[in-house]
Amino acid sequence: MHTIPDRELHERFTATRGALTARRTVTGRRRHTWENDFHAIGDPFVRDLSVIMSSKAWRRMGGKNQVASSPLTPYVRDRATHVAEVIAHSVRIAEHLGLNAHLAAAIAAGHDIGHVPFGHQGEHYIAEKTGTRFTHEVMGVVVAQHIERRGEGLNLTHETLDGMYRHSGKNASSHMTPEAWIVRFADKIAYLFADYNDFRRLRWKCPSDLEDAMQWFGANQRGRTFRTIVALCEESKTVGTISFSQTEPARRFEMLRTLMYKEYARVAEQNVGRILDPLYDFLERSRLVPPHIGLALLTDSEVRNLVGSTGMLNSKSIMDTGLGEIIETHPDLHRIDVLNLDLDW
Repeated sequence: MHTIPDRELHERFTATRGALTARRTVTGRRRHTWENDFHAIGDPFVRDLSVIMSSKAWRRMGGKNQVASSPLTPYVRDRATHVAEVIAHSVRIAEHLGLNAHLAAAIAAGHDIGHVPFGHQGEHYIAEKTGTRFTHEVMGVVVAQHIERRGEGLNLTHETLDGMYRHSGKNASSHMTPEAWIVRFADKIAYLFADYNDFRRLRWKCPSDLEDAMQWFGANQRGRTFRTIVALCEESKTVGTISFSQTEPARRFEMLRTLMYKEYARVAEQNVGRILDPLYDFLERSRLVPPHIGLALLTDSEVRNLVGSTGMLNSKSIMDTGLGEIIETHPDLHRIDVLNLDLDW
């Protein structure tokens, strides 16, 4: 695909403009109407984006890892910079195809607010400790509805919450809005190409088959991203809805994802239990907060500072973190079910 001349790419991209305007999501429904929440007045999805980006969960993402935890260089992505790239790609695709860019932006902004310290390794740790399925996509919806704003929640639209949940894993559904499908693909476009760059910044030697698969999409991240977006828009125009599974670029993209996941297993493989075990055990004994919720609401740096502090862990140290503010102001974190999406409304 990298051999296609730039002028031809531009022409092909231009030919898809407005292709899905008829499928644009126009309205959204909210749990609490403006009579109960006057902040809900106005464009529903602009409002969703505003409150997500003003939330504590949004601020925590800057302290959580994407590929590496607290890298020495500022150019390796953290969770917040990854999300910013997903917002940018989602808005670009949605606006170009005539879909609702505000809804795409809101879903993208919220899609990773449920992530825990140390990324997917931390997520797997919590699942093993609790003996239940724990995923960031469900936790993000729980945070948005039952943890933010002292337990009152952000009062996001159902369309935004559903898109946040369905961005990852096996949660895709034929009932998803096209904007939610955009975020699902934009997330993959963002992390595959950007994380590969960060592998290289971390001096990670990638195997030749991954190098070859990456070069097929272009010589650099910007070119790879644009070429993939063009291919997605072309297939979506042909199919009549957001689609990226039937063409050669789509198949090569899926092959690339398979190869990258093999590398993730090596790059991210660390004994996070060595760091998290003392903290999880203390939270369990102290009864300040359910330990799985407490861990999920901490940042990487907070965990390292707590575990690496001199002396034994104590309640004051916990209460001096961002988690402490949530414990102090939330009516009852012990009643929260992190497995319950609570979207049947």
